[in-house]
Amino acid sequence: MQYSSWLLAALSGAFLTSTSLSKAEDWARFRGPNGSGVIQTQGLPGKLDESSTVWQIPIGKGWSSPVIWKDKLFLTAELEGNKRAVLCLDAESGKQIWQYELPFHTHAKHNHNAFASSTPFVDEQRVYVNWTNGEAIEALALDHQGELIWRREKISSYVHEHGSGTSALVVDGVMIVRCEFEGPDNAIIGLDAATGQDKWKLPLESTKNTYSTPTVHKTAAGHEIILANTSNGFMGIDAATGKLNWQHNPGYKQRSVGSFAFDGKRLFGTLGSGGGGKESAMLELDGDGKVSEPIKVKGSLPYVPTPLVVDNKMYLLNDGGIFSCMDFQTGRELYSERLLGAAGNSTKYFSSPVSGDGKIYCCSQTGDVVVVKASDKFEVLGASKLDGPMSATPALAAGRLFIRTDKSLWCFGDKSAARVP
Repeated sequence: MQYSSWLLAALSGAFLTSTSLSKAEDWARFRGPNGSGVIQTQGLPGKLDESSTVWQIPIGKGWSSPVIWKDKLFLTAELEGNKRAVLCLDAESGKQIWQYELPFHTHAKHNHNAFASSTPFVDEQRVYVNWTNGEAIEALALDHQGELIWRREKISSYVHEHGSGTSALVVDGVMIVRCEFEGPDNAIIGLDAATGQDKWKLPLESTKNTYSTPTVHKTAAGHEIILANTSNGFMGIDAATGKLNWQHNPGYKQRSVGSFAFDGKRLFGTLGSGGGGKESAMLELDGDGKVSEPIKVKGSLPYVPTPLVVDNKMYLLNDGGIFSCMDFQTGRELYSERLLGAAGNSTKYFSSPVSGDGKIYCCSQTGDVVVVKASDKFEVLGASKLDGPMSATPALAAGRLFIRTDKSLWCFGDKSAARVP
C-alpha cells in the first residue's frame, strides 16, 4: 500500500532510539558481500506495510543501489542543473549527513537508465564511485566525511549505446574500472585505490557495452576478479597485476548485464538482449583458477537481474517475472513459477533479488515487492505496493531492508527488536 507523509514522519522518529547497525555485516558494494546478494541477519519482514516501515525519505533520480558501512548509508543521485551527488545518510534515521556534488555532461542512454546508475563501493577509509561523464569514464574517491581524496575525469573514452551502469569494486587496494564498449581502446584498468593512479591495464577486444559488476575469487596465488563480456567471454583476471589467468569464450553473441552467482568454486552467469537472457555458463573453478567444462542450465534465464544462490539452491528471476529454483550443483530445475504483485498483476524486473533471514526480496518495475521463501518449494510470503517502480537492487543490514524507488528511499524492519549499540 502507499503511505501518507505524516504517518511516515511519525514512524521514522518513533522507533530509532534503541537501534544500531554498527555490528552489522557491512553491505559495502553492489549486492553486498562479494556481490552474493546474501547476508546473515534476522528480523526481516515478510510483508512491507506500516508496521514494518522504519523510515522513508524522498531521493533524487538514479538507479544506484544503497551501500552500507557501519551506521552510514551511501548512494548516488541526479540533481537539478546537470549535477549529481554522492549522498551519505544516517542508516538508522535516513537523515542526510553530507552530500558531495559535481556537474556532469549528459550522453546517450536508454530511457530506463539514469546518469546515477553505478553503485558505490565503500571500505574503512574511502567511498569509491565510477560512472560516465559525457563520452568519458570517470572515477573518484571520497573520505567518510565527504571530502574529495582523488578524481580521475578521463580514464578512458566511452562509446554509449544505453548509457553505463557497471559498479565500483576495490580488491586488495586496487579499484577495478571497466572500459568495455563497441569502439577502440577496450580495457580493464586497475587504479591505486589510495591515489587513483594507474597500476595496470589489460587491453580487450572491442565488445558490446557491458553493465555487469565483477565478483572476486580467492586463489592459491591471491585474488582474481571474474567478469564477462560478449567478445571476450568469461575471464579471471589477477587483481594485483591485471594478468589474464583464464578465459572461457565459446563465441557469445549477447551482452553481459546481470552479474554472477558464485559460491567460491562454481560460477553462473547469463548474457542476453531485449527482454531476456539467451546464453549462460556454469563453470567449475579450482583453487588455481582453472576452469572445467561448463554445465548446461535450461529454463527462463534472466537478462538484467542477477542470479542468487542460497544454501546450494540457485534462484533465477527473469525480466518478465518468472521465478525459478534449481540445484546449484547440477542445474536441475526444482520449480518455475510466475510472481504476481499485490493486486494479482504480472510483474517485470530490472532489480536483482537479495536474501536474508530465509526470505528473498524481488523488487519490480511495477512498484511491487514480492517476498519469496528461500526453499526448494515455491511459497510467496507477501506482496506489497510501494510508491513507484524499482530498478535499484535493495540492500540488507542488521535486520533492515533498504529499497530505492523512483521517488523514495525506504527502510523496513522489525521496529520492536532491540539492537546492541
